[in-house]
Amino acid sequence: MNVWNLVATIRTECYTPEEAAENYELPLEAVREALDYYVQNKELVDAEAREEAIDRKGVRFSLVK
Repeated sequence: MNVWNLVATIRTECYTPEEAAENYELPLEAVREALDYYVQNKELVDAEAREEAIDRKGVRFSLVK
């Protein structure tokens, strides 16, 4: 599970960090660190998630000709 997946799940399921840690059998500190990382790097994490979604769909656009 990557940071974006964890954050998305926490938001979608309305989990507290404690609930996420318990449900995914992760150390609470790891969940808190992932959330902190997301807050500090939101644009990067969101961009990576968008790129992964595009790659999964098999659609990729290049701006370079």
